[in-house]
Amino acid sequence: MTKRPSAQDKGALRRHLKNLMQSRKLELHQQLSLHISKELTKVPELLTAAKIAAYWPIKGEVDIRPALETFQANGAEIYLPRVTGVNLEFIATPDLRLKDAPKGPFGIPCPDGEPQPLSSVDCVLVPALGFDPEGNRLGRGKGYYDRALGTLNSTPIRIGVGFSDQIVEEGLNPLPHDVQMHLVVTEKTIYRF
Repeated sequence: MTKRPSAQDKGALRRHLKNLMQSRKLELHQQLSLHISKELTKVPELLTAAKIAAYWPIKGEVDIRPALETFQANGAEIYLPRVTGVNLEFIATPDLRLKDAPKGPFGIPCPDGEPQPLSSVDCVLVPALGFDPEGNRLGRGKGYYDRALGTLNSTPIRIGVGFSDQIVEEGLNPLPHDVQMHLVVTEKTIYRF
């Protein structure tokens, strides 16, 4: 196993974490994703949420679709992102299969409909390449989530989702525009900040 690059070199750390996520065996990825989905369905803030913004998993990210189906079956509205220029818009998505949805940037299915303000949701499930034990997040480097979340005050509740090997123990040294999570859920631990 190669040594993890220092958090000081974010480019190298991003490459390392992308490789780690994309090299995970499919069976293990599915097993861990299902476990994390079950953990998400126990988070009190999500259990009481009427509106949940989430993500469509790509490139080794945790597949949270089983949790989203559970939340939707329990009456929550689910909002999925659509990339528009340099911004994310969140669209109410009653059919989570998105079977016939056109693909947008990065191959992500684009839900159809009018965007809703992120301030109207109760919780946001946020993917990342890495998190640290203080709730800081290392994204893919384009700033979509930081821009979307940076315009909000402390609500909605920001919940990072990742595998335990995506936790960067030494800390990520956030920049002023980086948005901290309120919780991070992995298959081993739920961190609260």
